[in-house]
Amino acid sequence: MADNPSSSTDPSENLPKGMRVVRKRRNRSRQTLFLKKREILREMTSEEEGGAISVKDQLSRLKSAKKAQKEDKPVDERWGDAESGQRGARVLLWCLAIVVPVLAIITAFVLTRGEEGNAIAENQLNFSFNVAEEKDFELIGPRAWFEENPHHSYVSSIQILERLNQSTEGVVPDSVFRRENFARREIAARGIGWPSHFVTGDPRTFMWSIADTDNVGFLVLEGLREDQSAFRSYFVKSAEGIRMDWAASTAWSEVPPDELATVVADRNVQVRCILEKQPHFDSQADEQRSWFLMTLPGSEEPLWGFAPAGSPLDEELLDLFHFGRFILERKDDARVIARIGRTAADLKENQVEILELVTEEWVEP
Repeated sequence: MADNPSSSTDPSENLPKGMRVVRKRRNRSRQTLFLKKREILREMTSEEEGGAISVKDQLSRLKSAKKAQKEDKPVDERWGDAESGQRGARVLLWCLAIVVPVLAIITAFVLTRGEEGNAIAENQLNFSFNVAEEKDFELIGPRAWFEENPHHSYVSSIQILERLNQSTEGVVPDSVFRRENFARREIAARGIGWPSHFVTGDPRTFMWSIADTDNVGFLVLEGLREDQSAFRSYFVKSAEGIRMDWAASTAWSEVPPDELATVVADRNVQVRCILEKQPHFDSQADEQRSWFLMTLPGSEEPLWGFAPAGSPLDEELLDLFHFGRFILERKDDARVIARIGRTAADLKENQVEILELVTEEWVEP
């Protein structure tokens, strides 16, 4: 049988002349790196649990891909692999797990060899703490007794104030004052020294501190009297027990404040006062004198005292206020016992010369 040309499967034979068939070729798509990157990002952002990819994670994946490209590895195989970034963190954790126990063992070994190290070299640091030796430590100095017996000294001071409150007016109880004979004599001449009883019922109204001067330790008790005036009392440890220093507690001076202006012109006088010093107290017109403001308790009149500028006495007075020191904070005032006199004819009635600093604070040695 002859072949029938009309049965041919070639469609171009049945087309009019001048026309041709265009055949479409199958395009096998190949994902490039750019397309694959976009696809991965879409897949990761579409996940419900993962959420959006942070910029930090994207940069980590890009760095990982670039590193793989430098190593001549197909980038498509390494895209988004975070294993290389996690490797460094795991190495660091392993190092810490090894180093920390070693350091702890070395530290414990050094601490346990403290006593053995002292036998080899005395100048080396001793890391051993012997509690038995600390129990044998004893306080020394004028404050030692008060620091070792704070409760006893505080309670004894309150008991003295209560005994003074309970005493009849004009009658001084026994065994309450330091230098009792002196105190009784001055009380008979000038009076007890305070206008009303001490308030001792509420311990919260008291303030107390421990101090010393010239190898004498004492306790300072501050509070209120019944007339709401403030008091500052000093208590010293004597052979008989705790005693009030009456002279310090009343700011006693050899001469009453109202008589000082006339007496000081004839002789030197010892006074208890509050001393103040400021740079502007000194005058450029009188550079030879260093001036101090002296306030006497019970007097409203200011008293000015000077010491020769640059003298040892001036340096001693300035040291009370921490002048010239960079570490300690400068003080505005200081309680002192000083000896004064009017030694120059050009001094005014409220001006005197400071001749001697007897002691700091009002407790006399």
